[in-house]
Amino acid sequence: MTGEPDGSLAAAIAEELTACRQRGIERLEVSSHNQNPVPTPVLQRLATEYVTIRQLRAVTRIPQLKYLFRDAIEALAAENEQDAQLIGDLFFGDSQNRVTKSAGELLDLARKRSGYRTDPQFRRARHDAFANFARFILGFVADAREGTTDGRADPGPTGTVSVLPKLAVNSSNSVPLPEVQRQSATTGYVDQGQHFVDLLAEASSATIVGVTNESLASLLRIALDRKRNASQRPDAGWDSLRIVFLSDKLLDLVNDERREYPDPAEVLKQRRRAAVRGRRTVSVFLRGLPAERWATYESSYFPPLFGTLFELPTGQRVVQLLVRRPQRSAADHLYLQLEDTQGHYFSAAFDEIVHSSTDDNKVIPVGFPAADRFRATSTRYRQHVLKDGSKATGWLPLVLVMTWRISSGRAEPLLQLRTRVNAARELDRLSHLSGHILLDDWRDGPADDPPPQVPDFGLADQGPRSAALRRIQMETGEEGPGELRPLGTCKYLHPDKEHLFFFVYSCEFPESLQLPRQADIHPVTVHEHVSIRENQALRMALLLCEFPPTRGKVRADAFEIAVLNLILHGHTEVAQRLTNAATAQQAAEITRVASEIRELEERSRQTWPGLEPGAALLGLPGLQYREFFTLVLPFYSRVGIPGATEHLRMIDGDETKRSAVARLSELYQDESTMESIQLEL
Repeated sequence: MTGEPDGSLAAAIAEELTACRQRGIERLEVSSHNQNPVPTPVLQRLATEYVTIRQLRAVTRIPQLKYLFRDAIEALAAENEQDAQLIGDLFFGDSQNRVTKSAGELLDLARKRSGYRTDPQFRRARHDAFANFARFILGFVADAREGTTDGRADPGPTGTVSVLPKLAVNSSNSVPLPEVQRQSATTGYVDQGQHFVDLLAEASSATIVGVTNESLASLLRIALDRKRNASQRPDAGWDSLRIVFLSDKLLDLVNDERREYPDPAEVLKQRRRAAVRGRRTVSVFLRGLPAERWATYESSYFPPLFGTLFELPTGQRVVQLLVRRPQRSAADHLYLQLEDTQGHYFSAAFDEIVHSSTDDNKVIPVGFPAADRFRATSTRYRQHVLKDGSKATGWLPLVLVMTWRISSGRAEPLLQLRTRVNAARELDRLSHLSGHILLDDWRDGPADDPPPQVPDFGLADQGPRSAALRRIQMETGEEGPGELRPLGTCKYLHPDKEHLFFFVYSCEFPESLQLPRQADIHPVTVHEHVSIRENQALRMALLLCEFPPTRGKVRADAFEIAVLNLILHGHTEVAQRLTNAATAQQAAEITRVASEIRELEERSRQTWPGLEPGAALLGLPGLQYREFFTLVLPFYSRVGIPGATEHLRMIDGDETKRSAVARLSELYQDESTMESIQLEL
């Protein structure tokens, strides 16, 4: 850049800074029908030179500019704190890594923080700050350049001294080889993972290679909470999170800490349970993050290392290698921590592990029901379906497994408490085991074989049965602990996303089966079932009173569903008053009935072991709530669960309740009705 006057260069930089600010730094490359990428030739030359001098890993324009801007703003603050604050607000706001606010939002934020009373004052201050910053950047990059050419060492991203590696010559073949670099490393015990959480909360990206990853989800959750508290942004997260699991076939070869089990078969079963728990809990956690920022993988080969690569916002890369100690608990494992070498050799090793692994993003069939079968017409990734408000069309196939056992001579149903540890949707509800049917459920060969073709399938076919057995094994750790019996199919209609088609099975667990505590599976009596559903019906009726639809037929259908459910739980008088108030569209009367329903709901609330303190049980999942009297209770009656037959007889002997069951079944299966009602009823 010699030969160009500094004044004209500074003016050009100031213009480019203004253009970057107006578009937003994350959107400089946007190309659409009315937008072209923002040209920044001078800034680009400076940014490329700067990251090269500093040996920062940034090969594209936006990361390079972000490194230059952030570091220059930090240096400017020592001379002109006011300009540095204003420029930082205009480009980055409160972001620690990726800038999520639009250029307009950042402008408003900077305007509020600046303290200027009028827009002309703010515009003048912004213009002057950019002019000053443009001149400062020129000197800032020049200083960085001189720091690498005058014999002084260049300060690394964290203020530590780093020296460009010299090259040695291999005399045998004259190929230049990097000289062995001196490294200082720290070691420690894994303990409860506190140091791991500290680094994870600070990192902008991470790659994690583990064995079972059974405790990873809880550590991720703590780190994310800490990251969000530090940035005071509820949507803060990682720019990239890559997690590698070992394939099931490798678990047999692991020598780990389960010495409390003398039987090798029991050791393997416990390890497999841990691996299933790790995959499931990590998957549930990740589904709460933006789908484009995370990925999970399965390695079919033993990785050359286990540990984590942390990429910090400063550009520094920290490697934490796990030193597993056989026959010791996880807390007694050691870690070895060091900065990545200047050639990024460890980064390359982690990248190679990821690239040689199989993407674990599961694929599910999408289509429509055809009688008692499902006809697949396309596929989707699991993480992109069932998004509230997505208005996505089509049907998704799932399995529902009604689990039960004989205990002390009496039949009892077994239901799982859905929490944020084991489920992503319908939390704080008691449910039989359910889950998606995956394309993998048809695979018989290796994971990298071509995906199978599954155009049409039913209850007796491989896919649904494999999905049901996989779901059982996920919770029990056992392969086929009971006989799987087909029961039928059911539809569940959503107003705002894909509909669901359930293949329903039953499975009787042997009395000797010891369910893992982490499965959170409990025996539930029929009386408890009915009481839980009663509270749920009251809560839904109350919600309808507070947010009633305004259109005629939708309003009438919604109130009819709520009233019929109240009738089935013995609240006939309240149901009649609600019908009268809804028919007359008397808001004051609906409010009075709502007050009565609220008292009943509060008195019937249920608690359950495993819920967070103060949390109430929210009931049953959607299908099991809607089909309670047509699917759940009849099945309980057939297998002899006490109270089920008596409750069905009571309903059958009451004409009003018998009609309510039939009418509810008709309404719940009416696609136009259920798609119109935006509340869960």
